[in-house]
Amino acid sequence: MTDVHEIETVVFEGDAPASIWTGVAGLYEEAFASPPYREARGELREIAQWGPAMLAAPGGRLTAAVVEDQVAGFAVSERLDQDRPWQEMLASTAGPEGGLVLPPESTVILQELAVDDAHRGRGIARALVAALLRDRAEEHVVLSVFERASSVHAMYRRWGFDEFGTAPAEGGDDTMHLMHHRLPWAL
Repeated sequence: MTDVHEIETVVFEGDAPASIWTGVAGLYEEAFASPPYREARGELREIAQWGPAMLAAPGGRLTAAVVEDQVAGFAVSERLDQDRPWQEMLASTAGPEGGLVLPPESTVILQELAVDDAHRGRGIARALVAALLRDRAEEHVVLSVFERASSVHAMYRRWGFDEFGTAPAEGGDDTMHLMHHRLPWAL
């Protein structure tokens, strides 16, 4: 097993090499086609198309954990003002009591996080999120997690994220737990 100190965390803003996106796509497919997600493999590889556009947009950042030239984990962000579906989802959770209202230009979305099975349990996910959220201009971070991914939901809770609402998952086959943390984030 590779020592955690032998893992390099690389941060990309604006763009990333095609080799990184190839590794991200393979890991994304493997992680989210497996339980508890069981998403369609072919569709998951599309991160190699939409990921670079997300990275190039304001607030876009990609962090990758690299072990022996292989992507062992990654996290990707985008600013809320760049993501209409997220804005609509947040608006739908506000309700008549007000709910969580966040300024889109000062809120970043932790869009995706995945770590290769062989490298889990060693703090890589936390290191990726820390690098993703370090030195941000934004004041808030939000994320969503599938209800069926209860261990991931618990991980974010341990990391200090608070749940502020739920929304139906795209396709209506699950519920998404919406979570928030003020920046800076430190664990």
